[in-house]
Amino acid sequence: MRVTEQQRPVGQIRNGPPFGRHMPAVVGMTALVFVVVVWWILTAGTNIMSPQVMASPTDSAWTLGRLMVDPFAGSTLPEHALASLNRWARGYLAAVILGVPLGAIFAWYRDVRSALSPIFETLRYIPPFAWVPIAILWFGPGTTAQAIVVFIAAFPPCVINTHRALTTLDPTVLRAARTVGASRLATLIRVALPASTPGITAGLRIAVSNGWMALMGAELIVGQKGLGFLINAGGENGQPDVIIAGMVSIGILGLILDTLVLTLTRPMLQWRKGIESGD
Repeated sequence: MRVTEQQRPVGQIRNGPPFGRHMPAVVGMTALVFVVVVWWILTAGTNIMSPQVMASPTDSAWTLGRLMVDPFAGSTLPEHALASLNRWARGYLAAVILGVPLGAIFAWYRDVRSALSPIFETLRYIPPFAWVPIAILWFGPGTTAQAIVVFIAAFPPCVINTHRALTTLDPTVLRAARTVGASRLATLIRVALPASTPGITAGLRIAVSNGWMALMGAELIVGQKGLGFLINAGGENGQPDVIIAGMVSIGILGLILDTLVLTLTRPMLQWRKGIESGD
């Protein structure tokens, strides 16, 4: 009698194609190669887009390598990148340090939320770029002013996602902690926050992208060094290859920052799995 896949014991069910789990990566790389090929055809291949308007992939790659060692707008590409990363790190860390606790307080203490929520809800709808003039007025067009723009962009996701993660917890988990005599504060720190790490982590990752994009915009306006300033200088000099090299650098660094945050928060997710399994 023929044994169907449904009748096989669990341990004997055939696995799918060995490349199946890697298919999303293969599709993503294929799409990226397709975009680069179309880009090359439109520029170097057919000159439909002139070099003064759009640089080819080869010219952009060459410029990217050259900027690694040759200064442009006063600094090399790594120096511009380090300046941007310094500003982003200051604003982002401040947003996390203040935003996650505030989100927890909003979720855990209703009176505090009632008092502060109107202020928070009003301020979070002001675009980060609207703060640039007053930040410059207070601190000058330097690192601090641009770090404040990063903070303003990254702070709301930290607060909102922490608050949402805590308020959507299974009440049974919280009641169980209270049953064994845990205080309200101990329940928050030892049970609620670890169990809410997926939602909090999502907020941290949104804050990464929000802060990074806000910083690039701020550097376009007031930067004297950084990747945003590099792109602006390339535009003023009519060099699309420099602009594209800067954009590629911004995208790669943004991906690295997101991956770094995800890697650093992974132990917290493992901690939550231990709580759910009862270990």
